[in-house]
Amino acid sequence: MPALADWCFVELLRPDGSIERVVMEHVDPAKRAFVVEYDERYPLDPASPVGSPKVIRTGEPELIPEIPDALWQAAAQDPEQLRILREVGMVSAMVVPLRVRGTVIGDIALTMAESGRHYDENDLVRAQELADRCALAIDNAQLLSSLTEARDDLAAILEGVADAVTAQGPDGRLVYANDAAVRLLGFASAAEMLAAPPTSIRDRFEMLDDHGDPLPFDVLPGRRALLGERPPPMTVRYRARGAAQERWSRVQATPVLGADGAVRLAINVIEDITDLKRAELGHRYLAEASRVLAGSLDVQETLGAVARLAVPEIADWCAVDLAEGDDIQRVAVAHVDPARMELARTLQERYPPDPRSDAGIHGVLRHGIAELYPEITDEMLVAAARDAEHLAAVRSVGLRSAMIVPMRLRDEVLGAVSFVSAESGRRFDAADLALAEDLALRAAAAVENARLYEAATSIARTLQSSLLPPVLPEIPQLEIAAEYRPAGRGLEVGGDFYDVFNTAEDQWYAVIGDVCGKGAEAAAVTALARYTIRAAAVRRRSPSAILRWLSDVMLQQSEDDGRFCTIACAHLDVGRSPARVTVACGGHPLPLLVRSDGATDEVGAPGTLLGLVAHPDLQDRSAELRPGDTLVLYTDGLTEAGAPARVWAPEDLAVTASATAGSPAAVTVDRLVAAALESVPRVRDDVAVLALRAL
Repeated sequence: MPALADWCFVELLRPDGSIERVVMEHVDPAKRAFVVEYDERYPLDPASPVGSPKVIRTGEPELIPEIPDALWQAAAQDPEQLRILREVGMVSAMVVPLRVRGTVIGDIALTMAESGRHYDENDLVRAQELADRCALAIDNAQLLSSLTEARDDLAAILEGVADAVTAQGPDGRLVYANDAAVRLLGFASAAEMLAAPPTSIRDRFEMLDDHGDPLPFDVLPGRRALLGERPPPMTVRYRARGAAQERWSRVQATPVLGADGAVRLAINVIEDITDLKRAELGHRYLAEASRVLAGSLDVQETLGAVARLAVPEIADWCAVDLAEGDDIQRVAVAHVDPARMELARTLQERYPPDPRSDAGIHGVLRHGIAELYPEITDEMLVAAARDAEHLAAVRSVGLRSAMIVPMRLRDEVLGAVSFVSAESGRRFDAADLALAEDLALRAAAAVENARLYEAATSIARTLQSSLLPPVLPEIPQLEIAAEYRPAGRGLEVGGDFYDVFNTAEDQWYAVIGDVCGKGAEAAAVTALARYTIRAAAVRRRSPSAILRWLSDVMLQQSEDDGRFCTIACAHLDVGRSPARVTVACGGHPLPLLVRSDGATDEVGAPGTLLGLVAHPDLQDRSAELRPGDTLVLYTDGLTEAGAPARVWAPEDLAVTASATAGSPAAVTVDRLVAAALESVPRVRDDVAVLALRAL
């Protein structure tokens, strides 16, 4: 510097338009402190008409061979600054701009004082060359700084991304991996991961597609991107070699092309969607479980379905135990290997759970809180074993993890479901426990529904049986058979009924009826009809008189709900030879008389429904019942069983009945019912048939 200046200033333009002195040097280092103090006291004014501000504004160099006093006056901001400038003793100066790609970024100011030399044009040329070189160096430094900052910013962004990000070179080797990728792929550091050959990374995992089929390495998005393709995202299902736990990732890859169009890099973004997929599969599994559980109303079948549903979706073993007072009953067991089912039963029988324990099945039944054992250690097996043989048996099972969840319904614990991982090596976690608890809740609801259904069915059966004769009476002159088929699932009491009773040794009545509706109300009307007919028959022999009595009683009993019924009442006088049958029908299908020779005829006259009008039209009609003849009474459920596709007309019924002429009464009933219900998937109405054959 002494050859070119006594003083040197380098000034840069700030983004806000101010000027910063970044270099202030003097040939005498002792005077540098003075320069620094002066700069702090008198910063450059960007609007100054002289010196550095002018050169920065115009971009033109300025040569001042001889500094006039007028220049100091123009540059000074106050008298004190003017005095200092005069005392410095500068005699010559030049200011050259710092240009970068056509833009002025600052200047270099050089002055002479102590040496007394004056600048000329040659000095100005040399100073501009120096300024150009300095500007280039400053620009390079700024570019390097910007590049470094951009690189650091990009690294910080990528490291902050939750998804794994990797970059592959054209040869398939990794050239970049963020922390998320290092963690996801199981490496200790990015350096270790980048040093690993691509084949070693690939061999760490078993890769499957979304359906669980093996996934070829070459179809991965990263490999396709290295070929210049832009592949769509792919869901990859994988697990580490030798591990049981499966994971899912959504992989995207994009190629980075060079100026020549060749692939320079493949950028991979790997999103870990394991939690989402497990939740999705869990919801799908529970939906299927709900469908299966809703398909049965049998407790044993329902609990068997629970165990089968859990294997292998949740566990390798599953057992279901129901609470029975202070004891338990194992009602279902399932295993991925059916051959090991016997081992499970043997262990349960020889070493049942301790009812005094606060842990395990009895503990869960007692306190209703699920238990999770993520890792079953050998120490735990030793502590739980009853004896050496027991320990050897449980060790042979290969237990790895277990869950026991209560089958809770409101405040009651109905039982417990045990899930065990063994062969698969899977380790249960909180998500597995939540899924198991949800399944157990649904199972408990299904069990409760099954129990309620069984109870309701039992009540309905008991009530229905109370409305039918427990056994048909034995009549020396007659052979009797009957069949009753309820509609629906047996939850409601049907409205069809029949009865056979006598009022004297040779005076018998056969009654069949159909009450409007079902359920408790219909059962009440059925009971009313049946026992009113029995009571009326004691006082009235005529079937029409008996039915008229019943109709009056029903009108008095059912004014509010308008219940009615249809009934066919047949009086049989077996004291005569041949026997005589008298029939009255209140809106009911007429009984069919099948002669021994196959001829058929209806007996009775159509009448008014009972329980609707005060004076129903009811008439008695009589016929002889000769040996071998069969009287068939039935409800409309028999003729309308196949409706609407197929409805039996009276003549169709007569044809089927005629074919049974001379057969026992039971044969006639069986054939009529079988013919009516043929190809009928579900009985739409109750079916009742009563046949009486004269011997």
